[in-house]
Parts: sequence; C-alpha cells; structure tokens
Amino acid sequence: MITSPTPTQQPPDQPGSEPDRRRFAPRKRAGEKPAALFFKAIFRPIFKGIYYLLSAIRNHKLISLLILVLIIGSATAVDFAETGQWPFGIANDQFNFHIHGTNGGGDQVRNWLYALRDGDVVAMTTLDRFMSQQPDAQGLVNQYSQAKTNLTWKNITVIGVQQESDTTVDSFVEIDLSATGPGGAVSSYLLIHFVTVTAQSGGSFLFAIDVLPSRGSASP
Repeated sequence: MITSPTPTQQPPDQPGSEPDRRRFAPRKRAGEKPAALFFKAIFRPIFKGIYYLLSAIRNHKLISLLILVLIIGSATAVDFAETGQWPFGIANDQFNFHIHGTNGGGDQVRNWLYALRDGDVVAMTTLDRFMSQQPDAQGLVNQYSQAKTNLTWKNITVIGVQQESDTTVDSFVEIDLSATGPGGAVSSYLLIHFVTVTAQSGGSFLFAIDVLPSRGSASP
C-alpha cells in the first residue's frame, strides 16, 4: 500500500528548484587593510612606550623630576665644556673670543669701542699706544661718537672672529647707528676690523684698526 506524505511535511529540495545563493565575504575595515596593519606594527610600540613612560612619570613624580634635572644639568655642563658658553646666551660675553683660554683681546676691542661711542679721545689713544700707525682718534670721535654727533649707537655686534697662523686675531664688529634728519630717523651701520695680539705674559693689545665708511641700512 502506497502512502502519501502528510500535508505538514515539505518535499525535499530538488536541484534547480531555487536560484543559487551567492556567498559574499565580509568587507574588511579600514584598520585591517595591509597598509594600516603595517603602520600599526611600527607606531603601536612607540605609542605604548610613551603611554607607559607618562604613566611612570605620573606615578613617580619626584624621581622623574630628579632624572630630568640630571639630564639638563649634564647637557649644560657638556655644552659649557665644549664651547665655553652657557645655553640660550646666558652670561655670554660676545667680546670673549675664546682663544687658547683667553678672550683673545676682546676686552681691548670692547674698551676701544666704548671710548669711541663716548667720545673719550684719551682712552682711545691709550689703547692705541702699541700700534705702529694709530688711527685719528679725534677725527673718529668727531665723525662717529654720540657725544660729538647726533648719532645714536643702537647695537654693537661681533660678527666674526678668526685666529691667524701668526697668533694674531681678526675680529669684525658691526655698529648699528641711527640719526634724526629732516625726513625722520635715518639708519646706517659702521664696520670696524680689529687685529689683536696676545702676549706671552697673557695680556692682549690692539695691533691694527681699520674703520670702514658707514653705510646706510637697506630698506625693509
């Protein structure tokens, strides 16, 4: 006797009775792409290190402060030992030329410049006494000093120092000048070339001075 399936039973699927179901692979997120994974592998350890470092600093503030002070102090000491100057220009004397443990005659240069600025002919002549050809101190005072002219010395800058093989030291100084004229303030600058010599006893003296004619500053 042949029995038929009950109404609640579904006949088995037959081939071709339904369209094929296509399978789609899930799309990768931006962070899972090869390029992103490559950069993650590089920067993740760095960021982790920074995070752990900041956590350690936050949890050990006193020790971190001491380490920071030691690092800055050692770097400052090394810089001063190498250059003879403190960082950020602290206590930096531009007239200390640092020639074999001496200022290389920079103090003589400074004193002569200040004497010229103040119109002190006697001091200039005294500083020039070792020179074979002394410059005209009175003429320079009449032309460039603040006391005898309407010039104002705005700034004095040592722009270069060079030690020569004959133990002399060449230094170049720029002086920024300002004068009030009919059209207002007029700026100019003066260049002076000094040659100094350091004696065996340790003292220094002026050997030659070359004052170049003043020139007008370029307009901004």
